[in-house]
Amino acid sequence: MRRFFTIAFLLASIIALGQNYPSEWTRYTSDAYFHDIESATTKQDALELARTNLARQIQVKVNEVSQMDKNVVDGKSRIIYNSTKSFSTGVDMNLAETRSSYNDALGKYYVLAYIDKAAANAFYENEVKMLISNANNAISIAKNYISTGYKQKAKAELEKVQQQFDGAGKSFFWLNVFGMNELQIQNYLKQVHDCEQTVKQMLSELEYGTTYCVVCEADLFGKRYVKLGNEVKGDLSDSGCNFVDNPSDADIVIRIQASARKYNEFQGAYFTYVDAAVNIDKNATGQRIFEDEISVKGAHTLSYDEAARDGYKQIRKDIVKLLKENIKL
Repeated sequence: MRRFFTIAFLLASIIALGQNYPSEWTRYTSDAYFHDIESATTKQDALELARTNLARQIQVKVNEVSQMDKNVVDGKSRIIYNSTKSFSTGVDMNLAETRSSYNDALGKYYVLAYIDKAAANAFYENEVKMLISNANNAISIAKNYISTGYKQKAKAELEKVQQQFDGAGKSFFWLNVFGMNELQIQNYLKQVHDCEQTVKQMLSELEYGTTYCVVCEADLFGKRYVKLGNEVKGDLSDSGCNFVDNPSDADIVIRIQASARKYNEFQGAYFTYVDAAVNIDKNATGQRIFEDEISVKGAHTLSYDEAARDGYKQIRKDIVKLLKENIKL
């Protein structure tokens, strides 16, 4: 009954106005728009009337939608997106546009207030698409971090995007208000739900586990050889190690100090040794649980540098073997 009264009131207002407003406004009176046209002796009064009645129209639709029930998409979960009282129509009125005209003969201002339903749908659809894109991007970045052992970074990336799911209900609610068809809404709901469940599952898997930090200083005849540290972490991450960058954040700190030294040149071949000291410490207690020193010979026909790289390639295997044995991987 209330809806009938509101609609009747709006229709009566439009009829009373006749065609004293500009003819080009007629296009805004179709079902493609929420709209209201009002007149008054001052422009401000006409504007306030038009915006107030436009808000009433939206409230009628809000009351119809009132609660949007997300379908069960996996047979287990069920999410209810509450609406009317949760989302203010004032937020939506930011999408309202106005036109004004003055009728000299009648001495009145006419104001049109309207919301283009298609434009409003596009606005909220873009919010949903952005959420899906952000979630998929975070999942991809997190998987890359996990593959290289940086699970804490993966967790931070996923937690950041998880917060965005809290605002999804509002976007879906207004898509329904502005008339997006049910099939499209359900398609987007499923995509958001799938992303949310993937994020939650990955976070659950990352919740527990020992964290490691590898501090590696490797020298190749006065130059830093960063490849050793990166490759050691890569090998350990394949066994499930969870790495952090800061030693103070780690449960276990692995320190590798390595350097190359020239040995000799014989019949066009260059020979070097790579020496490495390896220590494993428990961060909480400062207890050293392992330490050792190893040396490996490298050889190459091009130069001492290449011979040293060969030595580093060989010693990496020995270092990883020692670490896996002593951190029980």
